[in-house]
Formats: sequence, C-alpha cells, structure tokens
Amino acid sequence: MALFKYEALTLEGKLVRGTMDAGTPAEARASLREKGLHAKTMDEAVKTGQQLKNTFVAQPLFLSGHCLDLLSGFSRHLSMLLKAGLPLSQALAVLTEQVEDAAFAQVVKDVGVRVREGASLDEALGCHPDYFPELYICVSKAGAASGNLASTLTSVSAYYARQKKLRDKVISALTYPALMAFIGMLVVTFLMAFVVPKVTSVLLEQQRALPWPTEVLLAISGLISNWWWAILIVLAVTAVAARLAMRTERVRLLIDHFLLWVPVLGELFRKQAVARWSDTMSSLIASGIPVAQALAVVKSALGNRVLAQDITLLETAVINGTDLSQALKDSRYLPKSIGFVVSVGEETGELSRVLFEIAQSYNEEVELVSTRLTDLINPILIVFLGVVVGFIVAAILLPITDFSQIQ
Repeated sequence: MALFKYEALTLEGKLVRGTMDAGTPAEARASLREKGLHAKTMDEAVKTGQQLKNTFVAQPLFLSGHCLDLLSGFSRHLSMLLKAGLPLSQALAVLTEQVEDAAFAQVVKDVGVRVREGASLDEALGCHPDYFPELYICVSKAGAASGNLASTLTSVSAYYARQKKLRDKVISALTYPALMAFIGMLVVTFLMAFVVPKVTSVLLEQQRALPWPTEVLLAISGLISNWWWAILIVLAVTAVAARLAMRTERVRLLIDHFLLWVPVLGELFRKQAVARWSDTMSSLIASGIPVAQALAVVKSALGNRVLAQDITLLETAVINGTDLSQALKDSRYLPKSIGFVVSVGEETGELSRVLFEIAQSYNEEVELVSTRLTDLINPILIVFLGVVVGFIVAAILLPITDFSQIQ
C-alpha cells in the first residue's frame, strides 16, 4: 500500500483535497470515482505498509538537530493546546502563528488545512515526509485511534528531546578532536608553504650538504608551495568521486559496516544505535503499535544499513511467530544480553518500560564512551602535532647547528 495525495472535483464542481491509501494510482482513482469524485491530480505522498519494510532511507545522525528541535517543540505545544480543550484544527492554526521557522510554519499550516478538509492527522502529516518521519506518523495515528493523542504527543516530544540530547553527546565527542586536527593541519600547511621556504633559503645559499630531515622538509615544502593548485584539484576530484560512490548501496553498506567496527568509535556508534533502537521501540509499543510493525518503522530511525538488515531479520522472525526476546538473542549486531532483559518485559507485560530502561542504560554508556573517546583522541592529536612541529623545528635547526660548528 502507498499513501496518495489528491485533488478532486465533486459532482457539484467543488475542489477537494485529501489523502488515501491505495496500491496504485489507478486504484486510488477508482476508489475516488466510487465516492463520486473525479481526480484531477494524484501523487504518492509517503511509502507505507509493505513498501516501508522494503525501504531504508539513511538519515545522517538520524535527523538534524534543528529538525529534532522542531518536532519536539511542535509536539509539546500541540499537546498543551489539545489538553486545554482546543479542537485539533484550531490548535494547528494557533501553532502556525507561533512557529518561528518560516518553512516549518508553512508545513504546519498545510497540515491544518488538510485536517479541516477532513483528513486525519497522520494522513496530513504523511504529506510532508521531509519534516515528519514515518515513526512520528505511526505514533500520531495510534494516539488518535486510542483517543489519547495529547498524551501521545507529550511522549513523542520527550522522545525527540532525548534523541536530540543523545545526538549532541556524540557530536560533541567528535567535534573537538576534528576541530583540533583541522586547525593543526592548517598551521602545518602554512608553515610548510610560507614560513619554511623563507627560513631555509638562507641555508640553501651556503651550498652545503643538508641533513636528511632538512632535505625531506624542503621537498615537502616545495611540493606544497609549487603544486598547491594541483593538490587542491586532486582533493576536489577525490571529494566528488567519494560523494558519487556514497550514493551506491554497496559503498554505503561497506561504510556503515566499517563504522560499527572501527576501534573505540565503532563502540560509540553501536551503543548509540542500541540506545536509539530501544527508545524508539519503547515509544512505538507504548503507543499501541504491534512489535512487528514497530520493527518495520524503527529501521529508518537507525541510520545504518547494516543494522537495518539485522532489524529486518528480527521483523521476519517476529512475523513468523518468534518472540522478540528470542529473536534478539539470535541478532548479529544487537547485544544478546538485551534479549534476556526483553524476555522479562514480555513475561510481565511491561515491554515498553523495559525497553525504555535499556535505552536509559545505553544513553549513560554513550556518555561514558564519548568521554573516553575524547580522552583518548586528544592526547594522540597533541602528540602527533608535537612530533610534526618538532620535526620541522629539528629540520631547520640541524643545519644551522652544523654550520656554526664548521665556522
């Protein structure tokens, strides 16, 4: 099944807009004709059902921080308005005026228009998959069906706030070392391209044999100062080639596999993925979504194709009648210990709470690994930059010392 958005004319000639589930555009048009509507336009809005199970859209770091903030704030304020007794359409109209992000305000406005025209909230949200991921749509649909939309939106707001916090932890752990390495490279490049040639020009005028560190330094400096344009071209071509390669499924799969197993950093990504998986599953199950459907949705929230393939195997096992706990014990990438903890949740009927506790535990481990990563990388970078700068200084001082001894 797929979700289609349409524009159609009634028998009286009135233009109506909406969304509907159908297998193909032809089926959607036929369904509209049965309702006395003539379809003018028919476009696929968002993939659902079986298509979702066969589709994985990687989102670097699982939505941008700004988008996570928008989703959390939108859910929180919409929940407050609904709890205050405002109808959904009116609450959406109020939010349209309050949203500071201009593009998102237009999205909220369109969602409100669609709801006033008779579309359900999940159908209206489904017309904007760039802002509302499948997880959000499914939870909203479950909340509306259970009559607890306001409470569900409160939970969704808290979920995206936790995801933003988790994302920030990982980024903060990687930002400082990356910035330090970048600045160090700029400094060394500047020294090699501009400072070293001027200092060593005096040594070359002596026409004496130079120590090998100085010869190496002069060769590298000459390469950078004389061929900097060629180096930039090579870097640009490499960047474009890498970007094109990243679009292929095989390369993305290899990169995702590498990210999971690279020392220290891979541990951080694995624990972050487990935390996100547990938290997302907890939110979906708490909203009343079946385990198999929750597994189908959570694949798009992991942002890693290797893990998505593993979750697909879990989904298949659950559909075939295997308990989630047993399927987790057979998982290739998720820790088998989770399976034993989940079995307790299944037996007590508190699976959502157990998954949330697992997420909390792994969030703490992500923080510990982030700190350990920063503590490990920073000294390595300092030592590396010290060695490079020390080599440059030694390469300059050695011939000066030799010349002074000869004189």
